[in-house]
Amino acid sequence: MDLMDWIWLIIIFVFAAGATALLTWFLSKFFLKKGIYGLDVHKKERPKVAEMGGVSIVIVLIVMLISCIFIFPDYWQFFTVSAIVILLVGLIGIWDDLKALGAITKPFLLLIPSIPLLIWQLVANPTFEKTELLLFNPRPFLPLIGSITITIVYWLLVPFAITVLSNATNMLDVMNGSTPVTMLFVTGSAIISTVVLGIQQKTAIDTFPGVVLSVLLFACLFAFYWFNRYPAKIFCGDTGSLTIGAMIALVAIFGRIEIIIIVAMMPQIMNSFQILSSIKGLRERRQIKERPTIVHDDTEEISANPHKKAPLTLTRWLVAKQPMREHEIVVAMGVTSFISSLLALATLGLIYLSL
Repeated sequence: MDLMDWIWLIIIFVFAAGATALLTWFLSKFFLKKGIYGLDVHKKERPKVAEMGGVSIVIVLIVMLISCIFIFPDYWQFFTVSAIVILLVGLIGIWDDLKALGAITKPFLLLIPSIPLLIWQLVANPTFEKTELLLFNPRPFLPLIGSITITIVYWLLVPFAITVLSNATNMLDVMNGSTPVTMLFVTGSAIISTVVLGIQQKTAIDTFPGVVLSVLLFACLFAFYWFNRYPAKIFCGDTGSLTIGAMIALVAIFGRIEIIIIVAMMPQIMNSFQILSSIKGLRERRQIKERPTIVHDDTEEISANPHKKAPLTLTRWLVAKQPMREHEIVVAMGVTSFISSLLALATLGLIYLSL
């Protein structure tokens, strides 16, 4: 990365953040006027809040990714495929927001966006002999070990990476600001990791596409936070949370920081697996009779639901000892994500030592 690359990254950040802020502000008014809203159930008055705020993130990401094709022509294939993946995930999210998809249908639909990535890789460089044509490298880095080759397994893991991280992000989108707060820490650790691995001199590791994608996502999350924070003016919706998860999966793949992202995303991943294990499989929200938490209208405090059939979630664990207010829970989520991101950077250090 030279000086011009850093200048372009700053420009991309400013434009993406500004566009996301402007578009999110507009949609918060537009969707509410059009009757596209949800009730903020964690507040006494149950105010109406505009839904599908993630549409602004989808639009900005696609426009900026297309722009990056011309800004960084050497990496045009990465940004082209990323734009296609984000478009497909965004459409699935919009479909889910407007007409709720089944608990089984959504995860399977989210396998589809990975198909363009796999086809592109197969057609462009099926033998992995030309490193300049690699969209993904099936040789992930492990702490203290270095790179390992898992060619066939990696091809199978790519679709699941997008599906799992998208759904994991979606399942933690439960409070005002919970998604941007937690994912800002994850994305921040991704920026540091891709930059560090990219500038090290021991081996030729080109993580630049991962740097660009993580900076772009961080900018969108930073701007969106100001409208989604407590008290929220607009909800992220499945459109936003699924897209954010898919984008971080692309960062992991293109930036060659798969293990680092898994560590950083541990709160989201553990939350999703806890939910699935406690409700015994994939189920639609309306099929779950007991909620994980109880909202006390008189104080707006949230406490754990003691019912044995209530799903186990990160939120329920955080309020297990004593009730908390919504913004306090989000702060606790942010602290948890911050700690996991620090562990991710520790993992980066161990990987760096192995190179």
